[in-house]
Amino acid sequence: MDKLDRNKILYILIVLVFLGVFWGWYHFKESSDATIHVSDSAAVNTVDGQNSQTGQGGMMVHITGAVNKPGVVSLNRDARLIEAIEMVGGLTETADVDALNLARKLQDEEKIHIPAIGEVSNTTAAGENTKININTASLEELKSLPGVGDVIAQGIIDYREKNGGFKQLEELKDVTRIGDKIYEGLSESITI
Repeated sequence: MDKLDRNKILYILIVLVFLGVFWGWYHFKESSDATIHVSDSAAVNTVDGQNSQTGQGGMMVHITGAVNKPGVVSLNRDARLIEAIEMVGGLTETADVDALNLARKLQDEEKIHIPAIGEVSNTTAAGENTKININTASLEELKSLPGVGDVIAQGIIDYREKNGGFKQLEELKDVTRIGDKIYEGLSESITI
């Protein structure tokens, strides 16, 4: 009788192990089917094989223009423009490197257009009254503003990199050499 009970217990254990393995396989298969698929696989790149979702330590930026593989890239929070450009396959031969600040820090959800040589940017096209975004403008674009030269333009770039960009236009007064008079002259030409 003792041997018969042991065999029954052994069979029950084998059945339970088999059911547990099947249950685990079924739930693993269900969870792996729930992944998000991107229709254009080249549109989202990842850093060091990490998943493209941004967490507390990551961000995503969209790179367009004169790059080899335009698209959305996932980067660390303290990433620079040069890192994002490397993620999209680098610059093309027609890229206007002089119009870029490759060392500037990026912001989450930012869209960056890499201009080609001779390309006129949207903010400086002739005949348009487009305001210049002080959070994304290049040094040359900032220098096109009234009363802004090399020193003030670089001060604006340094301030936005140090503080994560401007949250309000009035923060521009916190930049060295920008007082009320210069700010009043700029307020109609800028945006954030």
